[in-house]
Amino acid sequence: MSAQANPFKRTTIIIMFAIGFAAFVALLYGLGAGDRLSSGNNGRAHGASNSLVGYKALANLLEKTGHDVKLSRNAAGIDKPGLLILTPNAYAEADKIAEVIQERAYVGPTLIILPKWQVATTNLVGMESKKGWARRLGVVESDSGVKMLSEIVDIKLQTIRPEADERANEGKSDALIASERQSTKSNFNPSEIANSAVGDPIPVPEIHITMTGDYIRKIVEDPENEESLIAYVDDGGIYERLEGLDPSGLTAEDEIDAAYYPVVIVADADLMNNTGMGNERIARHAYALIEALEAQTDGPVIFDLTFNGLGSSDNLLTLAFKPPFLSATICLIIAALAAAWMAFNRFGPPVREGRSIDFGKTALVNNSAGFIHRMQREHLVADPYGEIIRNDAIHALGLSPAAEREDQNRNLDRLGEVNGYRFTALLENLNSAQNARETAERAAALYHWKKELIG
Repeated sequence: MSAQANPFKRTTIIIMFAIGFAAFVALLYGLGAGDRLSSGNNGRAHGASNSLVGYKALANLLEKTGHDVKLSRNAAGIDKPGLLILTPNAYAEADKIAEVIQERAYVGPTLIILPKWQVATTNLVGMESKKGWARRLGVVESDSGVKMLSEIVDIKLQTIRPEADERANEGKSDALIASERQSTKSNFNPSEIANSAVGDPIPVPEIHITMTGDYIRKIVEDPENEESLIAYVDDGGIYERLEGLDPSGLTAEDEIDAAYYPVVIVADADLMNNTGMGNERIARHAYALIEALEAQTDGPVIFDLTFNGLGSSDNLLTLAFKPPFLSATICLIIAALAAAWMAFNRFGPPVREGRSIDFGKTALVNNSAGFIHRMQREHLVADPYGEIIRNDAIHALGLSPAAEREDQNRNLDRLGEVNGYRFTALLENLNSAQNARETAERAAALYHWKKELIG
């Protein structure tokens, strides 16, 4: 086949191959990465969410002020040094949270922000909603926070609402109350100021959650009931930047496992989430709290997403695109491209493969000869071949086929010699051949005699 018969241009084939190859590699990476390629902006309360209950504003604030911020979608992020921020949902399992705290006891500080709001991320009746938006439907039951921390520390949570708010909303559903609150940006009461151990006093959310417990120490104190809005677990460690309001009260008789790094619990999520970041004083305080915890470690600030259903585990495909296996993957890709380039730049047009069995008499003779040679039966064809030459010669000379064989042979010998041999001598030599080489040589000599004297 000639090069001109190709229906596609060489450039077109190269472009098609490049696009297909790139799409294949991207498909493999996408299958391996899975949920890691998604933005995570689903309206829930986690570090990748832009909704009013998310923590994307806090992450952006830290990034823009020079902090190293990472979003962790697998368990490997838990083992890395740095400040880990857990934002579990209302159904997080207590044993898994306790396991994380135990693993990080000598790795880095941990900040746990308890869930506060029940939200809807889909359209409600008479309300417009977009991707990443959320509407508050009510406060999460306090039992959920108590249960998820039950294996770390015993606490009690209390939801405090303004008395006027309680009377005004009497008889209304939580969804309707939440809907009415969407029209106002301010969720904080400027007349109630909470003292803090890590920064300036801050306003308290109109609806806020406080906590009490034997082994928690106040970082932010509610001015009304003097309970904790933010606190750290008293494990016997000394945390100078956290103890301004409530120093450790442990004695030698208290039984609790001491941790090297602090565990801080935020009972009211509005002091850290996007809603709170809309208030300058709340934002400054959240930043001060992060810096106080970061002073305990040299690592980045890690927002965990695994407790929010956005985790993904490593597999063979993800490992292929990570060091040290990434170098081997790159080598394989380069080798594939090199092989493809050699295929596009072959020497000359492709050669069409010939038939295994040709057409015609010559092909039949050649195939028969090849079969006889493979079966090593060349000596069996010597006598029949000699008879064929003899009969052709008799017929060409016009001798009688009915004459005696000896008379026929004498007449053939009278024709003369070729290379010193007459017909009968050549015929006897052919019949006495012992191997394939002798058979071929003596058959050729007999054929040459016929060709020279008879034609």
